[in-house]
Amino acid sequence: MPKYTFKCEDVGMNCGFEIVNSGSQDELLEMLKVHAKQSHGLTSIPSDMINKIKQNIKTSGHYSFSCASVGMNCGFEIVNSASEDELLSELAIHAKMSHNMTSIPQDTLNKIKQNIKET
Repeated sequence: MPKYTFKCEDVGMNCGFEIVNSGSQDELLEMLKVHAKQSHGLTSIPSDMINKIKQNIKTSGHYSFSCASVGMNCGFEIVNSASEDELLSELAIHAKMSHNMTSIPQDTLNKIKQNIKET
């Protein structure tokens, strides 16, 4: 399962508070409510700030993919990428260098995203 991380400074707060490896986004937001009240004197977090917070929550975990999962028989696999974005960037290089693809077609990219494994 992915883990969730957030730093107050990512939304412009002059605050060193951060949450690392929360089990869910909801858990992280509940912890932030306590922090906002205790450290910033907020009785609630405004909805525009909640949206800004959600945009700045980082997801971590291990992401893996096998070309075989989308019908390619090249044997290529990526194991334990730090993020889905990293995995997709690495896969784009593989597609270009091993399959002579200048870009991955959207329908194939959708299949790839459905077959990325998170651990």
